[in-house]
Amino acid sequence: MSESLVSSISTDLQVPGEKYLTLLDGRQLAYTEQGDTNSNKIMIFFHGVFGVGDSSPDGNPYRQIGYHSISPTLPGWGNSSPWPEDQPISNYPNDIHQLLLSLKKNDDKNLSITVGGGSYGAAFAQICFFTSTDIMPEVVNVKSLVLCSGFSPFKYHRTYTTGMSWSNYIAVGGPAIYFPYIRRLLGSFLQKKARNIDEAKNFLRENIFDQMDDEEKAKLHKWEEERNKSSGWVLETMARNMCISISKSMVGFNTVAQVLHSDWGYDPTKVPRLPKRKILIITTKGDKIAHMEMSTYLAETYPNTELRIIDGGHLASFFEINEIMKDWLTNLDKELEE
Repeated sequence: MSESLVSSISTDLQVPGEKYLTLLDGRQLAYTEQGDTNSNKIMIFFHGVFGVGDSSPDGNPYRQIGYHSISPTLPGWGNSSPWPEDQPISNYPNDIHQLLLSLKKNDDKNLSITVGGGSYGAAFAQICFFTSTDIMPEVVNVKSLVLCSGFSPFKYHRTYTTGMSWSNYIAVGGPAIYFPYIRRLLGSFLQKKARNIDEAKNFLRENIFDQMDDEEKAKLHKWEEERNKSSGWVLETMARNMCISISKSMVGFNTVAQVLHSDWGYDPTKVPRLPKRKILIITTKGDKIAHMEMSTYLAETYPNTELRIIDGGHLASFFEINEIMKDWLTNLDKELEE
């Protein structure tokens, strides 16, 4: 494994502070990090569709509570190489093991890890949380799981389509598996919507930001104002990351449905109930992308789970996630010290 600050894949758009790790099989893993990088308390968060591992929006909360925040870019997105076609996605946590090894975070007995993910990234967070020590030895140090508007494992959640919009059903449901050309056509269409940042901003504005109600728009304005960001900063950042995410290929997007329908390496109904391993699931009432029914299924199926339901749409948790995470991690640390 080797680490570098210059990507072997990307030469144009870059995420601020992005770093790159060459994995044992030659693939590249892109990631960013913030907070207290010397800490043995780690938060690993996985991004959603059309995103990349970007710690820049607000890394200060993690430093305030003594956490090292790591944001990997998922396989096939941005500057991370595609996932090998001959490997099950349940092996993905080994990439995280190699990343922790490169950061010298793998041999600390006092290591405390929380894995989390938003939307599609929640799938990878769940895979890492429930993996085996053969794939990711550090799983014994993973103390909690945080899911924001997440997806459930479709292989076991037979009624995952309940509450799902028709557009989402076509994009990630049965049609996307049985008729792969649908994914490619949809991917080609979306790629043309993000040929540059201005086009990506128009797409996101029409499909997400203009769909917000007045309360959500007020929260967005307040979030930017409190962080001394200019109006439209969140939209600009999301548009930039969307362009970066598909700037090299559409492999990440084209494999979303396959990942959601694949075997994640465990049966949700048979995971062990370990008192000190806790799960927080955050969902929103008006989410049209990762509908609330998937989160309620996870809350009813996984042990030691707390479910929080927030008003608003898909981005509603974004405006509250920092305070939620600070409270969750602070309380977790206190419980582990008892």
